[in-house]
Amino acid sequence: MTAGLRRVGPAVLLLLAVLAAGASPAPQSSAAATVRHVVIMSFDGLGGEAAREAFPAAMVAQAAHTWTAQTTLPSSTLPAHTSMLTGVPPSVHGVRSNPTRPIGRVRLPTVFSIVTQQGGTAAAFVTKPKLLYLLPPGTVGRAELLPYPQYPMVAAAREAARYLAQAQPQLLFIHLSDPDDAGHRYGWGSAPYRQTAARVPEAVQVILDVLARMGRLEDSLVIVTADHGGRGRLHGGSTPAETTIPWLAFGAVAPGPITAPVMTYDTAATAIAALGWPVPSAWVGKPVVQPVEKVR
Repeated sequence: MTAGLRRVGPAVLLLLAVLAAGASPAPQSSAAATVRHVVIMSFDGLGGEAAREAFPAAMVAQAAHTWTAQTTLPSSTLPAHTSMLTGVPPSVHGVRSNPTRPIGRVRLPTVFSIVTQQGGTAAAFVTKPKLLYLLPPGTVGRAELLPYPQYPMVAAAREAARYLAQAQPQLLFIHLSDPDDAGHRYGWGSAPYRQTAARVPEAVQVILDVLARMGRLEDSLVIVTADHGGRGRLHGGSTPAETTIPWLAFGAVAPGPITAPVMTYDTAATAIAALGWPVPSAWVGKPVVQPVEKVR
């Protein structure tokens, strides 16, 4: 696991101990190792088992990963994404409905507002209008709606990648709708759903490739996750098929299985800590991984 590292410093030793023991890492302070860019890719409706089947072994070998992360209840798009990006469960943020259109604007701090308040730059590309709820004016430098199905996941990833290369925001969130659409149309676990999930790694590779061309992959953190899975043609319930999601981190991390429990609201904490800022004390989420320095 340490083969790609220039030196084994305290952050690396901590992460290795965590992976071995199955305990969550301690929250990162601003004095710890940081990264230049964090990219969060959320594949709407991508269940953990479908992701495990979709990712090739060579790609998984580059990531810190778990296929058994958990989303919140209800296991639906807006409640889950609100937790993912605010660091707290629905019992705190209060979003339990899943409307088609935006329902106003979030009032709690988000990963975007924290980055912006710290003087950083944040951007979001989303493929469902309801997620504009999480992007109040002033919290992101760019909030782009790429409506699905006009923008399937690889095309949406390419649009976001172009912006990443040009503007180089410190935080970039990308939402992709394809697995959710296939689940509702054909059923989670159906052949068309699995075929859609099989294209997820291609979309992820688009972002990894642009960071590599920028010379920034080794000091960036790319988080790949989802909001929920599904059962039959529906989701929102508490069955494992609905609540189990993937969570992978590429870039400036030591690769290997993550054996500690991971919740979707841990994503927000991981992003903020990786950028070197304190995780808000009110957040329930905790950093899953810490960045490590790699040989270029």
